[in-house]
Amino acid sequence: MSQLFQMDQYLIQTKFWRLFGGAFWFKDLEGNVIAYSKQKRFKLKEDIVLFTDESCTQPLLQIKARSIIDLFATYDITDPNTSEHLGSLRRKGLKSIFRDSWKLLDVQGNQYGELLEDSNALLRRFIPFGGLIPAKYHFEIPGNNGITLHQQFNPFIKKSIITVPQGHPMDRRIIVATALLNSAIEGRQG
Repeated sequence: MSQLFQMDQYLIQTKFWRLFGGAFWFKDLEGNVIAYSKQKRFKLKEDIVLFTDESCTQPLLQIKARSIIDLFATYDITDPNTSEHLGSLRRKGLKSIFRDSWKLLDVQGNQYGELLEDSNALLRRFIPFGGLIPAKYHFEIPGNNGITLHQQFNPFIKKSIITVPQGHPMDRRIIVATALLNSAIEGRQG
């Protein structure tokens, strides 16, 4: 199992201004790359793969939209090495304009938690240079809260620190997939 899926704190980094897709680096707190994903721009149906490094030879996770991109899309998360379905993420549609939120779904499609934005999405999306306001999120899972994603302020490189309480029972692959998908989708809104 990848080192990334065993860590309690790491960061996801991307360039702030991206025109033709995005590249995402997962790094430890010392700055070492522990996973990488490259996203093509202008795809009608998302298919994001996370790899161990920039050589893109060893896949770790796959996130695939069930339908063409829309505000209510559902994204399935799988382990590309075993084809195991790990769960799904569903965007909360129009509510995400005011406050980003994602439903966390188990393998049967039942909701067991959410990723919720704590920062002011309206300011970040609709005022000039609002995209520079750091975003903050938390996972809301009954009986198992404490996971956070906090964007660091930097006008050129977007970095978010993911913190997971030690011993948290949530599948770390779902946390990583949620952070990656949220970064990819959130980057298109501002």
